Amino acid sequence: MDLRALRPRGKLAALLLLTALSPAVSIAATGDVSDQPDAVAADETPTQWLVELNGKASIDGGNVASLAAEKQAFRSAAENAGVRLTERRSFSTLWNGVSVSIKPGDVTKLARVPGVKAIYPVIKYSVPERSPNPGVDLATAIKQTGADIAQNQLGFTGAGVKVAVMDTGIDFDHPDLGGCFGPGCRVAFGYDLVGDDFNADDTSPSFQPIPHPDAIPDDCNGHGTHVSGIVGANGGIRGVAPGVTFGAYRVFGCQGSTFSDIMLEAMERAYADGMDILNMSIGAAYQWPQYPTAVAASKLVGKGMVVVASIGNEGATGLYSVGAPGVGKDVIGVASFDNTDVLLQAFTVSPGNAAFGYLQAAAAGTAPTSGTFPLSRTGTPATTNDGCAVSGGGTGNLTGQVVLIRRGTCGFYEKTVLAQSVGAAGVIIYNNAAGFINPTVAPVLPPPPGIAPGTAVTIPVVSITAAQGAAIDALIAAGGATMTWTDTQSSVPNPTGNLISSFSSYGLAPDLSLKPDIGAPGGNINSTYPLEKGGHANISGTSMASPHVAGAAALLMQAKPRKWSNLFRDLFQNSADPKPWSLSPNAGLLDHVHRQGAGMIDIDDTILATASVTPAKLALGESEAGPVTQTFTVKNAAATPATFNLSSVNAVTTGGVIAPSFFLSDAEVEFSSP
Repeated sequence: MDLRALRPRGKLAALLLLTALSPAVSIAATGDVSDQPDAVAADETPTQWLVELNGKASIDGGNVASLAAEKQAFRSAAENAGVRLTERRSFSTLWNGVSVSIKPGDVTKLARVPGVKAIYPVIKYSVPERSPNPGVDLATAIKQTGADIAQNQLGFTGAGVKVAVMDTGIDFDHPDLGGCFGPGCRVAFGYDLVGDDFNADDTSPSFQPIPHPDAIPDDCNGHGTHVSGIVGANGGIRGVAPGVTFGAYRVFGCQGSTFSDIMLEAMERAYADGMDILNMSIGAAYQWPQYPTAVAASKLVGKGMVVVASIGNEGATGLYSVGAPGVGKDVIGVASFDNTDVLLQAFTVSPGNAAFGYLQAAAAGTAPTSGTFPLSRTGTPATTNDGCAVSGGGTGNLTGQVVLIRRGTCGFYEKTVLAQSVGAAGVIIYNNAAGFINPTVAPVLPPPPGIAPGTAVTIPVVSITAAQGAAIDALIAAGGATMTWTDTQSSVPNPTGNLISSFSSYGLAPDLSLKPDIGAPGGNINSTYPLEKGGHANISGTSMASPHVAGAAALLMQAKPRKWSNLFRDLFQNSADPKPWSLSPNAGLLDHVHRQGAGMIDIDDTILATASVTPAKLALGESEAGPVTQTFTVKNAAATPATFNLSSVNAVTTGGVIAPSFFLSDAEVEFSSP
């Protein structure tokens, strides 16, 4: 439910999720819900556990000496109970307990040791891999959230705000991130908790689970540097808050995974260093808000730190896939939207010399960076089986030409091999639906009729959007069109811009609390990368959305008194812009609240807002049949009165336990005052 104020500047909104609905009308999606492989459940018996003890952590008022004595009593009690354990880490600040290694058969005995409140398996967190998809210009993402207005018109940069990045470290030598590490540098704080060769993934050839910490949190992976650039790069790329000071808390080695107890230790270090904001572009899917990393993160919020976390990239696995720590009660869990523009390698077409950005097909010849060729086509934008046969499909003699072929009917490999067989110098495949395609032209078995097994595609093959294809088709139809390969890039409008990314995880959290909270650009982002890996790179994920919100929090913290920091999530949600349903964007329906949260973050409106409504979201859980009454508090901090018209808007709802089905909601909301 959107509660929106009708006023000249800014917005006021609250979200209401009703989970006890009787969906009235089933609706069909026009897109593909599953574009990623299904998740495979691992069958493992944990040997490493987080043991929560009864006493209060020091952040909650616990006595340090008493906490130390409690842990010693636990060690003695465990020994008396016959539990042979190896202690990994001890925690007292944000969470009271220890992490231990035990034999699988001792789990029940461990849970029954006197003084033990609960036990949780130590889980692994994997650093997301670099995506081969197109890159989005960070400058357009900045405009998408209003960060450009906050910087250029309102004058905020995040100066004086300390942002912790818990990740793979930061390449602090990068000029866009300050070029040095330590006092006086932009990356002024931090610690490496693991070392380069650390890798908690026991399925990896480089498995090495023993941390070797040191004081220098450099980045040999790239993920943390990329995230940091989105938060606040200031150079060749400009981030959301280019004036912030960074703390780098490295919990990953050069590759692989880390453990949740290492993350807890990093949180405690960030707290000790006085960080104002913590970004965690890390998550473990299908976790409860009661998991220790989520609980500890929420406690940081209670002490004035704004904590932001990616909600997960498990959209293809269905409902309830959001992850910890983003599911934490007071954590800002962030979903991903696709950006409005995509930065791609380009060729030009004459007449007109217009640039067309493209994606290169896998298993094809490499697209050159120079050379001019005549253009031809094998069909039109209405041809369904374009290029599917040498005769009858219009392929003909294409010697020395680059041919435009529409997607459809036969496979990419068949289309390109047939074109290659009659002399084509290259192939441009254009989509038959909205969005980009990432074709592969590797040989298939059995091969298409008339094609020898194993025939390789040696000519360059690239793909473009349906709109781009129609434009080139029109030029060819007019006669005499040519194309030129270039070494330049072009910013291409993204047909799925401002829609939820296909990979972004669905909520709810397992306890039926409402997650994610908000969204930001994350669908292919161009940002900083270690200098030894090229300096900049394109990566996709909610990992890229989360730092947009962390940077936004830095701008808001500079603009408003810090005593408001525990309300930042409410303020962001009040001003967010809910977006259309990604699977049918022209249907006039809002996307699921439990996938986009309040919608796209709107940074400048949040800063300028003078009114707020709390709570900004309501999750009724498994409410009983019949009306449920909730109270909103509306505050106006302006010197003049403000009037709000209260109304509700239903979003698309979902059915199913894991695999989603989609319905029109019949929820109703009534207000005690209009």
